Amino acid sequence: MSEEIVKFQGDTTTRELWENGPTGSTGFSRVLSPNNRNFSLVAFQQAKPLLDSELNLMQQIQNKLRADILRTIMSSGIISMDVQAGITDKKNTLRISSAMACVNGWILTLSGSNRNDVASDIAFPAAPNSGSREDLAFVECWFEEVAPSGSPEDDDENVYRYGGIASGTLANDLQDNVAGDETTRRIQLRWNIRTVTDVNFTTYPKGVDNGDRVKARAGAQSDTNYTFASAGNGLYRAGDGSSAACTALKCVDGYAYALPLFRVHRHNQTAYNATDNKEGAPAYSSGTVIPSGLYHDVIAAQDVTPLWPKAQPYGGGNLDALGAAIADAETLGQVCWTELDKWKRQKIQQGTVTLYNKFVVSGCVVGAVPGTRNIQITRTGTYDKTNYSRFFADGQLRAFDDMQSSVAAVPTNTGNTSQTYYSYLFKDGDTYKPYVGASVPDGAVRLYRITVPAGDTGADLSKASFADERRVETNHTAYYNSLPFALVTLPGYTMPDAPDYGVDLEVESASGGLDTVGQLYAVEKSNNGFKIIANGTADNVIIRWTLVNPDA
Repeated sequence: MSEEIVKFQGDTTTRELWENGPTGSTGFSRVLSPNNRNFSLVAFQQAKPLLDSELNLMQQIQNKLRADILRTIMSSGIISMDVQAGITDKKNTLRISSAMACVNGWILTLSGSNRNDVASDIAFPAAPNSGSREDLAFVECWFEEVAPSGSPEDDDENVYRYGGIASGTLANDLQDNVAGDETTRRIQLRWNIRTVTDVNFTTYPKGVDNGDRVKARAGAQSDTNYTFASAGNGLYRAGDGSSAACTALKCVDGYAYALPLFRVHRHNQTAYNATDNKEGAPAYSSGTVIPSGLYHDVIAAQDVTPLWPKAQPYGGGNLDALGAAIADAETLGQVCWTELDKWKRQKIQQGTVTLYNKFVVSGCVVGAVPGTRNIQITRTGTYDKTNYSRFFADGQLRAFDDMQSSVAAVPTNTGNTSQTYYSYLFKDGDTYKPYVGASVPDGAVRLYRITVPAGDTGADLSKASFADERRVETNHTAYYNSLPFALVTLPGYTMPDAPDYGVDLEVESASGGLDTVGQLYAVEKSNNGFKIIANGTADNVIIRWTLVNPDA
């Protein structure tokens, strides 16, 4: 219950207050304040009625004394929290667990938000389409009145689990079945983990006080005109304690409180380009991997900056010494955790990668079928039903007859910029079939890049251009013109001494047999990845790699 009640609806029904007694509203008779009074007891007297205002004051005194004790010995902040960044079962989501906070002397259990268990999911809006963006996550809390089910007043009747408005609801058992009427109401300490996009962290390092972007909501469904200002020690407060603030924020004391949690850097949804769009990143489900290994819809650990203050003891004397000791222990613990994590994810990093060895031996020339937007795949560039191309895939030589019909079509382009597509062969059952797509999937035989200019809506491909991207190995039985390779992006910590680390390689399976894999080499080692090349004829080679870095 809040310590200071400014506005409380209550049951406004007019009725007889007691038998043959006066009639009146059955809400609060009056609101008493415990502040600045140093009360220690509400003393009831014999032959005197129990007043609702004094019973409430008794609770408020106890709440204030309890909160004051905690305010005296502990600062506002996060007491405990585990953070899971990276790939989750939800897009654009950061997951926390075992989270508890101290806010102005009140304890919050930050569980169940957007979930059915005790963890909480912080869902961020989708990434921008260009450039980059800085997003804020923070927790907001306030005191709000809870009415019994079926109350005639326009009050919230939800009893939220843990007090979190995104954590689900519990049964509303406020109305007593014996009395058959509303007897009491509740005040619930509520909280919500919110996100705000495009926050100015340069001017406002903690983000919460960026008033142009961050507005208090509390119990309201949308932003109010109230902004957050620092209340000291990492705590922020909005509101002025007035009745008007109570109405706008739908709270009982006219205030909302906030703790910053995270600053999250967001990449854009447009295709990555090392020159023109370094902030671009693919969707996780696209199958596309860029050198950084990042995705625009996955919140990666390297893009998350913790902002939250730690709840720590203070107060002078031994408490100062205790606070310093705890801070030192936390720092040492963090160092130890980091080193252990590095040991697992840097010194002994391990993973698997598939090396594809697919190439054209002869033919597979891609061009346009005259008068259509279809492509043709031929041996010489001119269709001849007696000709065929040869390519190597899955550890064996395969043939592909000149094809002019039932081949994939290239889309038109009604936009203002050119569009790029790719032609490739991809396995369907036991055979390989031709396709045209915006990217080449893993395990396909890459053929040509097709560029469709802006405004090309014609019935044929006369305006489109074809660029050869085949890997052609006419002498594959003797040597390769270009060795097959696979790129490995390190999923853990970057390596400090590239290229001085070693890599152990072990083949788990391969099309064509393990005896056809040949030799494997780890080359072009950098801080965040390396390349594996092979000189055998095997395809679809699944390789388990293990970093060997005893000096890291």
